[in-house]
Amino acid sequence: MADVRGEIYEAYKIPIYNYFYKAILNVHTAEDLTEDTFLKAFKYFASFKGESMVKTWLFKIARNTLIDYFKSPYKFTADITEFDIAVPQDMISAANERIIIKQVMYGLDEEERSFIILRDVNGLSYAEIAQIMNCTEGKVKIGIHRSRKKFKELYEFQCKEGVKNEIGLRGR
Repeated sequence: MADVRGEIYEAYKIPIYNYFYKAILNVHTAEDLTEDTFLKAFKYFASFKGESMVKTWLFKIARNTLIDYFKSPYKFTADITEFDIAVPQDMISAANERIIIKQVMYGLDEEERSFIILRDVNGLSYAEIAQIMNCTEGKVKIGIHRSRKKFKELYEFQCKEGVKNEIGLRGR
């Protein structure tokens, strides 16, 4: 039994961590929530009936853990400036791009972030996402479409604001 748990942990620790990190944008909180997810999963492992794939089951636990986190009054703020300051000049624009993407992701609500992260980052199928989020595949497809559209609108707005701010700073 312990070997199976170890295999599950090794197979899914990075996707689960990435889910949390992209939803919360804080390394330490993502690590804590990943640990909480696996503790819950292993505590109730005997009750896993195999009606879904282990991956889907784990992501459902992760999503519920994330929802509990957002309800908690003790949550931390996103660390949206987390990158190495001592980067070569040609990498600064890439770092700025990452910051904008993080800000945009944090501007989405939990459900919108989950749709994007589960589909576009973790590559889950519509059926798997529907199981994780307790909804129909149709709602998943619509939710992904709307979330991507909102992401694009927020991204374009952030990029325009960044350009305006740069022009304003140069004019001083």
